Amino acid sequence: MKSLEIFKAGNHVSASGQALEFTESDLVACAAAYSPSLHEAPIVVGHPKHDDPAYGWVESLDVQNGSFLANPKQVDPEFAEAVKAGKFKKISASFYAPDSPSNPVKGVYYLRHVGFLGAMPPSVKGMAPVNL
Repeated sequence: MKSLEIFKAGNHVSASGQALEFTESDLVACAAAYSPSLHEAPIVVGHPKHDDPAYGWVESLDVQNGSFLANPKQVDPEFAEAVKAGKFKKISASFYAPDSPSNPVKGVYYLRHVGFLGAMPPSVKGMAPVNL
């Protein structure tokens, strides 16, 4: 399965209005810290609150030219078809902050989940089209 561009280095404003800077070094540290045995980031629809289903999982992360790439696995075939049909064309990544009590690796950003978006535009613009 192809890698998904889920985020980019740069200055971004979160959905809650918080201005954040993510350097390429931040993304490299996040990718290096990622371990599915500590916290396997789910692929979800939107940004779930509690017990929404996962439609796949992130196996690993890479950084290429300032782009943050997720390598998906166990993607639900019906969800993949909905993505191919254009129902979920955009992606939004959610991270644990370096100092969050819930962060499995303190001191770095850690991927919480990858949300596929329908009508809601992502905070980070200009990412590659979604292709599962």
